Amino acid sequence: MSTSAAVLGAAGLAFLFAPVELQRLVVGPTAIPVPPILIQLWGAALLGLASANWLGRGLLLGGIYSRALVIGNVMHWTVGTLVGARAAMGRPAPALWWVAATVYGVFALGFTWLLYRHPLPTPPSTAAGSN
Repeated sequence: MSTSAAVLGAAGLAFLFAPVELQRLVVGPTAIPVPPILIQLWGAALLGLASANWLGRGLLLGGIYSRALVIGNVMHWTVGTLVGARAAMGRPAPALWWVAATVYGVFALGFTWLLYRHPLPTPPSTAAGSN
């Protein structure tokens, strides 16, 4: 959760404070520009998810515990993986997109594993009254 919060927070701050520069870096100077406010809103959404992850870093996660937080992360990271992979297939400089899709994929797998795992190991059964 802490790593996810740090990655999302760093990206969110970058999108919030340098939308035009990042757009030029990622899509190039000749691409059709996206209004900076849309990139800044994306940054705000990433900061929101980063904040939720930071607050949830000490919670019991897995199975039914903190399920809403985990599912939100699964959805974000999985969709990001698919979008990044699709972008990598159609861009002139796909290395950056494949790196992004790979990072997203690692987080998607991690949160999916977290969603389906039992949060605590099963304690050994003990007979009543034995010490």
